[in-house]
Amino acid sequence: MAIPLKINIDSIMKLPLPKRMLVLAAVNLVIVGAVYWFLIGPKYSEVKGLRGTLQELNIKLNENRLIAADIPKYLQEKEEMENKLKNAVAQLPNEKEIPDLIDSISSAGEKAGLKILIFRPGKEVKKGFYAEVPVNMSVEGKFEGLFDFSDRVGRLPRIVNISGMDITSTGHRNRVPVLKASFVATTFRFIPTPADGAQGAQGAQGAPKK
Repeated sequence: MAIPLKINIDSIMKLPLPKRMLVLAAVNLVIVGAVYWFLIGPKYSEVKGLRGTLQELNIKLNENRLIAADIPKYLQEKEEMENKLKNAVAQLPNEKEIPDLIDSISSAGEKAGLKILIFRPGKEVKKGFYAEVPVNMSVEGKFEGLFDFSDRVGRLPRIVNISGMDITSTGHRNRVPVLKASFVATTFRFIPTPADGAQGAQGAQGAPKK
């Protein structure tokens, strides 16, 4: 319920100067309080809330700027990884090339001066887009021959890993130590996807006939 407030100006003007100053100060204080309560107070709370929102937006903006600054770096890394994958896939022979590659491994052993005791291709193991093709081998010869064989295999155009090598001595031949090495030479075969097969078929159909 509003309380009516009546101010008698004439009565105030008749008061002594110090009291008039006190009344004027009280009136000004009431006016300032009313202005703050009804106008400034609500706006201050709103401004305070907006400042908090602005601070959060600035933090998010800075985070997005950092992310945006790293996008070229991520794109470059993605492109480099894709190129590495393409190069790796290019070193994986297809099914038709596997026999020739296995012959190349055998030939590398013979050219290195090794006597091939066991040369047994194993069952391939699928690993997604490629398959491992192991070849169980056992060879006999000089240490230099084993080194030469490893070097020749490493220089083949296709990927071949030699693992599980077990080397034992079989004695001497002309005072030269003879070694026997058993290991697994693993190569990898590319497994084409249905899309790759369809593209290959389209390319074959579109190729000019000789």
